[in-house]
Amino acid sequence: MQTIGSIIDQLSIVNIRIWHLIDQAKNQSLLDSERLKSHDQVIIANGQRNKLIDELDILINQSIKTGKCNVFEKLKL
Repeated sequence: MQTIGSIIDQLSIVNIRIWHLIDQAKNQSLLDSERLKSHDQVIIANGQRNKLIDELDILINQSIKTGKCNVFEKLKL
């Protein structure tokens, strides 16, 4: 089960990936095919980002309605 924190963690990773892919898509030193591939990957990553945002909205709304938040205790070794 996802938690608010785990979704935020995934969102940060996807956002960094999008930033990197946009840089590649703008890089004039790459072949057009490589830049186009990066652009296509940006579209896919944006879809993943939107899905994560929707999941986060659902979890936050559930937490507000129930007054409870899913928390998993983790022990770092």
